[in-house]
Amino acid sequence: MTWFMVLAQDSQPGDPAMAAQRQALRPQHLARLQALHEAGRVITAGALLLEADRPEAGMSGSLLVLQFDDRATLDVWLADEPYLKAGIYQGFDVRPMRVAFPTQ
Repeated sequence: MTWFMVLAQDSQPGDPAMAAQRQALRPQHLARLQALHEAGRVITAGALLLEADRPEAGMSGSLLVLQFDDRATLDVWLADEPYLKAGIYQGFDVRPMRVAFPTQ
């Protein structure tokens, strides 16, 4: 098993229409992450804000640290991401990583 840092980039950061679509798809997005979390395969996951002091300004993407058997398995999982399918995410920067904290 390998840990991966996944940086998802929004296609239109801060766009109100995309924000509404993101909100509508959020339950599906979180359900997939919840299943991984229950399997002990999530260290963190969250939205990247455009402005730290004004979350209402919108998001620019997401950061996830997830564990998968290999990159190919992760890619299959990412391809089914509701935000990607809806065009909210334009793509992913994925990098394998060694987790130092919390200790594994």
